[in-house]
Amino acid sequence: MTRFPEIFERATGQRLFPGTLNLDVGQEIEAREHFRLLGRDIGEPGQDLLFEIVRVNGLWAYRIRPYDLGDGTGGHGDHILEIASAEELRPRLSRAEAIEIELFR
Repeated sequence: MTRFPEIFERATGQRLFPGTLNLDVGQEIEAREHFRLLGRDIGEPGQDLLFEIVRVNGLWAYRIRPYDLGDGTGGHGDHILEIASAEELRPRLSRAEAIEIELFR
């Protein structure tokens, strides 16, 4: 997101805050691909990034799941949700009593 912000913006329609917030949800949740960013476009030809549209405490965001083109693995595992948004999430979520993640399935 920092090296290729224009490519992430073209994929999402938004300038994303750099970095992801990694949330351990305690169980495997398979990613549902709404769209993908091709790894070759960001210098990672062996993996693509799968994007799933989510909401986190009412804010629109994206779950980003790295996807190894060879074996389908990637990221920290499906029990860790890597969340990105146009807004910086950490300050808002650190004040929240709970973190609610909405998946659209």
